[in-house]
Amino acid sequence: MATPGILTRSRALRVFAVLNLCQAALIGSLPLVASSREPLVNGVLFFAAALMALAGLALLFAGTTGRRIAIVFCAIHGFVGTVFSMLIMGSASYLYGIYGRHGHAVGTIAFVLVVVVFIVFWLLPAHEIWFLRQRREEKPS
Repeated sequence: MATPGILTRSRALRVFAVLNLCQAALIGSLPLVASSREPLVNGVLFFAAALMALAGLALLFAGTTGRRIAIVFCAIHGFVGTVFSMLIMGSASYLYGIYGRHGHAVGTIAFVLVVVVFIVFWLLPAHEIWFLRQRREEKPS
């Protein structure tokens, strides 16, 4: 059986595919705009961006298998965000405790950054995983 074309996919799948590609562009631009001194951090960000781009393409072109691939890639993307959040939180805790008033200010900014990382790395992937697990692809008429 042939895989249905892009236009026969449900509107929600197409929207999630476009959102995945936008998410990939956002995450992939972070090392270009605010590069880390550690090449591993930049590499992990590029890896997370590539996963989201592949998830978007899989939703468009790979049918049921693409849905499974997107779920796995979104979960990995969320895991990467969790690791980044934990590392930032550890650094913030250290700064908050050791450097007095300046450490408190920088630590507070870092804790806000943790919230932003959770939003960026979990909001779209978590919604997408929920959607893909709850609903089967609509059959074309």
